[in-house]
Parts: sequence; C-alpha cells; structure tokens
Amino acid sequence: MLYLAFQIVLLLSIALLVGVWVGGWVAKWRYDREVAGCLTELAGLRRNYHDVTVENANLRSKTRQLEKILRKISTPPVDSEYGQFLELRKTLEKTRSEYQILLTQCHQQEKTLADLRIELQCNQQVSTRLQTTSATSRVLAIAPATANSQRPEVSKHDDLTRIQGISQQLASQLKALGIVTYRQVAEFTSDDMLRIQRIIGSDLYQPPDGWAQNARALLC
Repeated sequence: MLYLAFQIVLLLSIALLVGVWVGGWVAKWRYDREVAGCLTELAGLRRNYHDVTVENANLRSKTRQLEKILRKISTPPVDSEYGQFLELRKTLEKTRSEYQILLTQCHQQEKTLADLRIELQCNQQVSTRLQTTSATSRVLAIAPATANSQRPEVSKHDDLTRIQGISQQLASQLKALGIVTYRQVAEFTSDDMLRIQRIIGSDLYQPPDGWAQNARALLC
C-alpha cells in the first residue's frame, strides 16, 4: 500500500513538473511572439519617422527657394516693358500660391512628426513594460509551482480577502499570479512585495507591508 502511494505521489510530481515546463515554454513562446510583433511595429514607426523627416527637410528647402524667388520678383524693374511686368506678376501670384501650399504641407508634416514621436515613445514604454512584466510573472509563477512540487498534496485555496488590504479584485489578480494560500503570502519577502506592486501597478492603492503579518496571524 505504501509502495502504491509512493508511486502515485511520484507520478503526480512528474506530471506537475512536466506541466510547469510546458507552461513556461508556452509563456516564453507567447512572450517572444509579442516582443517580435512590438519590435516590428517599432521598426515600421522608425522608418515612417525617417521618411517624414526627409520629406519635411525637402519641403523646407523648397520653401526657402520660393522665398528667395519671391524676394527677387516682388519689385519689377523700372525699365521693363508692360508685358514683361504682367508676366512677372503672374509668376509672382503662382509662386505665392505654391508657397502657401508648401507651407501648409510643411505644417502638416511637422504635426505628423510630433504624432509619430509620441507614438514611438508610447510603443517603447509598452515594450519595456512588457519585458519587465513577463520576466516577473515567470518568477512568481515558478516559485509556487516549485514549492508545490516538494509536497505530496496540493494546498487548498484560502480566502485572501480576509487579509487586511486585499480586496476581491486584488485577490483575483493574486490568484492569477499563482498566489492562493495564506502561507504563500506569509512567506513574502520585501522583493516579492516590490515585484507584485510593480506588476499590479495603479490597482494597488496601499503598499502591501502588512500582508505577510496578517497572513501569519490567520495561519495560527
């Protein structure tokens, strides 16, 4: 009977380790795919930003050339004939019209450049936060799995809302990270607290300094 129980515990431990390995591999694959997509999008934004910058520089060069032409033909020569004066006047009006069009395009390009800068910064922040969040999530997910693999039985889920400072929504977020028992909360270190606070972000209204103490009190 003891041999059979030992075999069952051994098989369950092996299955748990295989599940943790497969879960970690799947999470790494999804993370790599998301990072690759984000990097591709960042590369596209950089190309667009470069193209718009070149186009904006060309527009500025054309604008400066038109301004020089306008200054040259704004005052017709005194000795010129009347027909030549009319031609110069037509050229002046046409040049002014082109100048206004190019000036409008230049303003639009500058606005597009500003929007692209903002979008590029946002994507870089999202990429950085994604890398930090994924790495932290893997650490927090492997820790409970390793602790459970060393025990013959799986601990039951405790009501985390009984811990002071943990709401129902926050308890759901902790369960999603694999934190489901008072003992896990009681064993939190200061580094664990910082990682959880960084992952949950703005949803964590109060620092979780007293969680471990309240959890140890509930275990007694």
